[in-house]
Amino acid sequence: MALPAAALTTAGWAALVVLGPMAAIALIVWVVDNGSGAPAGDALRIATDGWLLAHGVRLQTTSGPIGLIPLLLSALILRQLYRAGRNSALATGAASWLEVVRVAVAVGLAYGAIGMVAALVGSTGAVGADPAAAGVITGLVAGLTACWGAARATKLAAKIVLPDVVGKGLKAGAVAAAAVLTAGVLAAGAQTVVTQDEFRTVFGSLQAGVVGGVAIVALCILYAPTAAVWATAYLIGPGFAVGADTAVDASTVQLAPLPSFPLLAAVPTGPASGMVSLALAAPLISGLLAGAVTARPESEGDLPRWRIALGGALVAGPVSGVLVGLASAAASGPLGGGRLAELGPSAWHVGIVLAVEVAVAALVGATVARTRASWSAWSATRRWTPEGSGDDPSPFRRLINGLLAGPPPPQPSPEQAEPAGAEDGRRTG
Repeated sequence: MALPAAALTTAGWAALVVLGPMAAIALIVWVVDNGSGAPAGDALRIATDGWLLAHGVRLQTTSGPIGLIPLLLSALILRQLYRAGRNSALATGAASWLEVVRVAVAVGLAYGAIGMVAALVGSTGAVGADPAAAGVITGLVAGLTACWGAARATKLAAKIVLPDVVGKGLKAGAVAAAAVLTAGVLAAGAQTVVTQDEFRTVFGSLQAGVVGGVAIVALCILYAPTAAVWATAYLIGPGFAVGADTAVDASTVQLAPLPSFPLLAAVPTGPASGMVSLALAAPLISGLLAGAVTARPESEGDLPRWRIALGGALVAGPVSGVLVGLASAAASGPLGGGRLAELGPSAWHVGIVLAVEVAVAALVGATVARTRASWSAWSATRRWTPEGSGDDPSPFRRLINGLLAGPPPPQPSPEQAEPAGAEDGRRTG
């Protein structure tokens, strides 16, 4: 298949798979809520604007910009764009890096054109996105993600050979980032359970009805990963903001009146308690885990050198900081002007603090894991082996064998020695 046709097909399908269900749900809500008198086009525009927002396109409103991304929807979009790049590479037979780049550019251009059209369709007098910015941002997101999918499909990514220190550090950093984000997910879930009464109170105060209630629950689900990243920033240390001149971290909580959104009922209102303080060790535990990864042997009995284990631990810190910093940047943004112009964690602050925490803990973890593995390997080679086992014991083990066996049995003197058959001859004689 020709590249332009493949790119248009895969990019269009990636947009349709996500935008289509969103438009359908918006139309269903519009039909059920027919008493509002709003035209059906408004429902479609809301779906289109939400789709653009999930790519990182800011929406301009009369009260200020909206840029807080629903990360769950973003994850679905990235998955489809990854598949678009992979399918385009397979359809065109891409086999080199130049062809992979061509696939990424083609998918990015096609998807960017769709994003520009969506911005034109979704804009109203009250809410809208700049078409040029929408085209550029959606095109970049699509191109980068499609490049990843195409490189994986052609097996070119697996052929990249990195220095051992870098390879170990990348793997360990990814493990540390995944571990600390998982801790954030658990912390956010636990906090939601603890504050479920406040959640119900805020939800009931909205008096949204059946249709509005379903929409609010859907928004809470879409923004649940965003809340998990906020909780991760809380565990790391810098915390997050819920409006201008506010701060929420383990030691200080400065809050202004919060919007009536149920998910915000889980925001802590005071310093961390004793049980929550234990969870603050999650970044250090993630660093120890990263250190264990750098000291893990690649094959049976093949331990990495000390410089690789410790160097990989140092690399793991910045890698984890960059990954979680990017997640923090995606989980930050405004929800209008005024006091809601600043929401979420500071990406650079979170990244730097986590990089230091993971690097220090990873050095400790790598040292302990590598020392333990070296001691185990040394002990295995020095273990006592009984005589007759088929192994060639070392001089030390021969000495131990001799001590355990005791003195040798007494040998008869030459005068007492007699041929074995002599006594038998006398008996027969």
